[in-house]
Amino acid sequence: MTSSSTDIGNIDDWFDLDKYREAAGITYEFSKKKAEDVGTQERETVGKTAQEQRTSAEQAQSFREREERRDAEQARRAYRF
Repeated sequence: MTSSSTDIGNIDDWFDLDKYREAAGITYEFSKKKAEDVGTQERETVGKTAQEQRTSAEQAQSFREREERRDAEQARRAYRF
């Protein structure tokens, strides 16, 4: 068996405050980086979604204008006869 004096001497080895701070700092930096990456990815997704919506809106407007021109031309042709 080990003596209690030996166990007391090992307590400092078991809980090293500097190692704890270093580990906490590493964990913090990892979490911070992960949150930044998530934010970056979310901004990219929002940007892509907005671009797709603008493209869809432009296409819809183009289709409406084309259909209006077609309808107007058909109405003019029908009116002549």
